[in-house]
Amino acid sequence: MKKLLFALATLAIVACENKPKIQETTSDVNLPEYKLLSTEEPKVSSNGNISPTQNLVYNIEIDHPLPKDSLELIQDYFIEKGESDFNGINKVIVRAYLAGTSVNGTPYASMNLIAGEKEILIDENAVAIQELNETPQDEAEDVNADPIVGTYYCDRTHDTYVFKSNNTGYLTIQGSGPSEFTWKRSGKNVTIVYEVFGPQKLQFDQKAQTLTEKSESFGTLVFEKQ
Repeated sequence: MKKLLFALATLAIVACENKPKIQETTSDVNLPEYKLLSTEEPKVSSNGNISPTQNLVYNIEIDHPLPKDSLELIQDYFIEKGESDFNGINKVIVRAYLAGTSVNGTPYASMNLIAGEKEILIDENAVAIQELNETPQDEAEDVNADPIVGTYYCDRTHDTYVFKSNNTGYLTIQGSGPSEFTWKRSGKNVTIVYEVFGPQKLQFDQKAQTLTEKSESFGTLVFEKQ
C-alpha cells in the first residue's frame, strides 16, 4: 500500500513539473481602442490548406493617429488571432483607418505579416483626409445645403469625391492623398476647379444620387453617394 501511495505521489509531482506555463498573450494586454470594420478571410482548400498567396485582412477604425508602439500592440493581437483562427496563414494584414476615412480607401497604418516578417507602414495622407472631413456643427446641420453635398464612391476605380457645403471638396484617387477643388452646380451640370489641374465637368443625378465622370482612361465612371 505504501509503495502504491509513493508511486502516485511521484506521478503527481512529475505531472506538476511538466505542466506548461501560462504565457501572457496579446489578448491579455490592454489594447488601444479600435473598432473592427470588416474581415476579409482567405480561401481554404478542401483539405484544409491555405495558399501562401492568400491574405487574411482585418480592417479597423481608430479615432486618431497612434504611436508606433500602440500600433505594434494591435498588430501582434491580430497576428495571434489570425494564426489561431487560420492555421498555416502566411499573410496577415491589418489596415487601420482614421475615423470617417475608410470610405476614402486610405488607411493611416498598414500593419503586415508576410512570411514571418512584420512591418508597419504609415500614410500621412490619411491625416489630411480626416482634417478635410471634419465639418463644423453649423455646416452639418444646414438643411439648405446643396443636394450634391456628400461623399461619392466609385466601385470600379475605388476613387472618392467629397463635396462640402462651402463649395469646396476633394478627390482621392485609389487611396492617394486628397486633391482639393472648388465647385459650382447648375442643374445636372457640375464644374469643379482643381488648384493644379484646372476645371473638370461632371453630371449630377439628384434622383439616383450619383455623379458621372467622363474619363479618357476609363470611359464613363459612376460615383454613388455614400
